Amino acid sequence: MRKKIYLISVLVVACFAVNHATAQSVPTANANKTYKIFGVVWRGETEVEAGFQEYLNQRGVPYEMTIRNLNLSRANAPGIIEEIKQVKPDLIYTWGTGTTQSILGKLSESESDSLIRDIPGIFVLVAYPVSAEIVNSFEDPGRNVTGVAFLASIEAQIKSILAYRPFKKIAVIYDATSSNSKINVSQLEEIVPQMGLELSVFPIPKTADGKSDPESLPELVQKAKDSGADVLYMGPDSFITRHGDAYTAAAIKAELPTFASTQSPLRNTRAMFGLVSDYHTLGKLAAVQAERILVGGEKPEDLPVARLSRFKFWINIDVARELGLYPPMDLISIADFKQSNVN
Repeated sequence: MRKKIYLISVLVVACFAVNHATAQSVPTANANKTYKIFGVVWRGETEVEAGFQEYLNQRGVPYEMTIRNLNLSRANAPGIIEEIKQVKPDLIYTWGTGTTQSILGKLSESESDSLIRDIPGIFVLVAYPVSAEIVNSFEDPGRNVTGVAFLASIEAQIKSILAYRPFKKIAVIYDATSSNSKINVSQLEEIVPQMGLELSVFPIPKTADGKSDPESLPELVQKAKDSGADVLYMGPDSFITRHGDAYTAAAIKAELPTFASTQSPLRNTRAMFGLVSDYHTLGKLAAVQAERILVGGEKPEDLPVARLSRFKFWINIDVARELGLYPPMDLISIADFKQSNVN
């Protein structure tokens, strides 16, 4: 079935752009070299990788990129690490917190044959790189790794929720086995009350094998509704994203709107609205970092983690109509409308 999604893009802060003049200023360290880039992704290739390669192609950077997929399991990392050691690339690209920790390790971990520590690395789609011990700080990575931040601040996300409606109580259902999700919930617990809202937190029960149980999602959504929540929050949670169709269907049945902090639920599920970064642009920004390392000869430890300064406020108008929650006119009056089709 084809469903129409209308996307409203609202400028919330100044826009990041891949500045051509700045890019031209990158000195050439190895003009005649074809650079070897080894990418490791978590659940298959995304628009981030497309943007990454598009930028390098547009810049004429000579490179060969190998991409391997962990397929949602860190257990697949050892074989990929052995391949990396054989290939000896000039740069390692990792997608996601689990992937980055599995391939490049944590900042606090000692040298080990089970990790790659001696090759420059760039990460993308890591929600909390400092808390996850991937870098020391955004300004000072403290190791041979840098990357790109992609989440809007919790404060900006909550302000976006309130810009849509004066919601009173937010509920978050989360994967308690995920470090990203636990960090996200901890931040919500600190910040949401400061902004005058209530917060209900629902960890997903585990199955006998210790994994979060997707069958429990409809019941948890109803519990959130019964708790008095009037909006559901979808954080940077891979489990919720993978089961987003069931999750958002249950939310609509319970007459609850869902706010997403990442792009994927808005593109691939029936999340109603969200403040998110554009994956394609993230890939281009990561490629700027890669060019500085490969072509410019800069060291990752000298490159601060890059940050986007523009995020999109997206609204699925079909869901908004179904729930009777049309966007306010002050948002519409400054919005760019886009339409895409999702099978």
